[in-house]
This record gives sequence, C-alpha cells and structure tokens, in this order.
Amino acid sequence: MPQYLADIKEKEFFIENDEAHHLSVVARRGEGDEIVVFDGKGKQYKARIDRVQKKFIRGTLLAPIEIKKSALSLELCFAPTSRNTLEDVLDKCTQLGVASFQPVSTARSEYDLLKKWDGKAERWHQIILSACKQCSRGEVPVLKAPLSFEKCAAQADKPSLLAYEAEETHTLAWGLESLHNPNTLRVYIGPAGGWADEEVIIASQYGILPVTLGPHILRAETACIAACAKLL
Repeated sequence: MPQYLADIKEKEFFIENDEAHHLSVVARRGEGDEIVVFDGKGKQYKARIDRVQKKFIRGTLLAPIEIKKSALSLELCFAPTSRNTLEDVLDKCTQLGVASFQPVSTARSEYDLLKKWDGKAERWHQIILSACKQCSRGEVPVLKAPLSFEKCAAQADKPSLLAYEAEETHTLAWGLESLHNPNTLRVYIGPAGGWADEEVIIASQYGILPVTLGPHILRAETACIAACAKLL
C-alpha cells in the first residue's frame, strides 16, 4: 500500500498542499478510506481518512507499523558526474537504506554542484521522498549541502572508508572489521576520473581507509549503488 507524508499528532494525522492534492485527486482516496502515513522521522501508521478539503486532509491513526531499519547508519559522500546520475544515486541509494547524502566536489569533478544547488535542492529532496514512499521507508534521508572533499574529510566525526580504484587487496568487509564494525559509517565515492593523489593522502591523514569494490573499474554512480548495497 502506498504511504503518504503527514504531520502526525498523537492520534491524528494531517496532510496538506501537494501531498493532499495527490492523495485526494490523483490517488482518488476519500473519507473512510484506509491508508498508510509516515512522518519521515521514523513513525509509520495505518490510518483512516476522516475529512477531505481542498489541499487539506485529516484522519485518525489506527495502528503503528513496525519499521525495518538497517543496523548501519550510512552516509554516502559522493562526487556526482551529472544531474541525471546524481538523481539516480539519490533514488536507488534511498531505496537501499542510506541515512544521509553528502555531495562532494573533488579535484577531478566535472559537474559544478554549487551552480545547480539552490535551484535544484528541492527537486532532489522530492526524489528522495518519492523513493521513500516507493520502498516504504519510515525515515527520509538527509540531503546535505555540497562540500569540498577536503572540508568533508576534515570533519573526521565518523569512521570512514574511501572506495579507491588503485586499492586491490582491502575490501569493504576488511574495512568494516578494521573499524570494529561501527554503527555509523561514512563511505566516499569519487568522480569519473577517480581520486587525485593528494586526496588519497588527505584521506589517510584523517584516518579514512582505502578499500576496493572489486576487480573491475565501475562508473561513479554504479560504485555508489554497489558500495551501499554491500554495506547495507
């Protein structure tokens, strides 16, 4: 059953604006219909629509739904190669269970995120939200504003792995074991041209471990999806 983003208050829910329009006009749901609602923060319920107005819906919460979550809270730090690939990564990796996205600019980045960000951030948030609805996720991943790789690495607030095309021995599993199987993790995926030598040095200075994703050189967006699928 599709789920809808709602403001949840004790025993009631409220849906407004475009979400309410979609539910009542596009999905053709009306008073008395049962639906699934979620707040994007981890709460999900079976619910009943009680009142429908123009761009406003109110209803009653019937029963909580147990939400399945990954044991690992994963932040994907990636260098998008184009608008289309960025959107594909947001969609697919939200479905896989990524907790947050941190776009990064690198020495070899060709796609200028800063020029596109202000005008596209809302669209990208909607892509994440749509993916959550499609796969029944209770929590909406956080989409962070772009940072340079160096600034992101300097935060050093989470155990981190770096997918590095020149690494041949150390796998993701090795990386997790070396970091003592943490509950939170940051994984870095570089641009189409790979990481510059100075960035690999920076990573090592901040304790970011280089790992391999396998024997083949992957496209940047494929690497994002493959790493998240293996980790989650």
